[in-house]
Amino acid sequence: MAGVFIHKYFAASLLIISLVCTYADDTKDLEIDMETLASRNKLLNDMFEDSLAINSYVFARSEEMCQKLIHARIHKYETSIEPETRAWMLSDCTIRVVERLDPSASRRGNHPDDILLREYGFDEIRKVVDQKHEDFYKEIVQRIDNYVNGLTPEQQRKKTARNLKKWSRKIKNARNLAKKVIAFGKCMRFYYFERGV
Repeated sequence: MAGVFIHKYFAASLLIISLVCTYADDTKDLEIDMETLASRNKLLNDMFEDSLAINSYVFARSEEMCQKLIHARIHKYETSIEPETRAWMLSDCTIRVVERLDPSASRRGNHPDDILLREYGFDEIRKVVDQKHEDFYKEIVQRIDNYVNGLTPEQQRKKTARNLKKWSRKIKNARNLAKKVIAFGKCMRFYYFERGV
């Protein structure tokens, strides 16, 4: 057990040493880098907030559709449902619709849920959601490109700008909407969870 602790301590020490060595030559531009970092973080936070707005829209439309569906089923069968059961049905239905509206979800053939949901406007909602996603990805690619182009030539050569250009290219060059969703998710994971520069 003590050996595992020593290995973790050694790995952590190597990580700290490598970080110090990596940034040792950039100490003279620390103020500029902090400004760049702050503006980059604002860009990323704005992109994340916009993606949350789309998700909120998807959730609201899904819940609205499910309420209509549940109400129609109750009315059709002239039954009363306990409030807890109705809440569970609404929650379950909403989750399933949100999953079906995810552009990265499989859309091959007719999913059993799709057949019933079509009666309540599922195809129209899917078109609107897909268009919102397409517009969102065009806009964030443009925002990233504008941000990078607004940096000084020296800042554009730094890792922060290079990484942003890379993510912009990955999203822009994705073959379809599902691939754009995946590329954007990886970008957000890189910056928020992997502490990417």
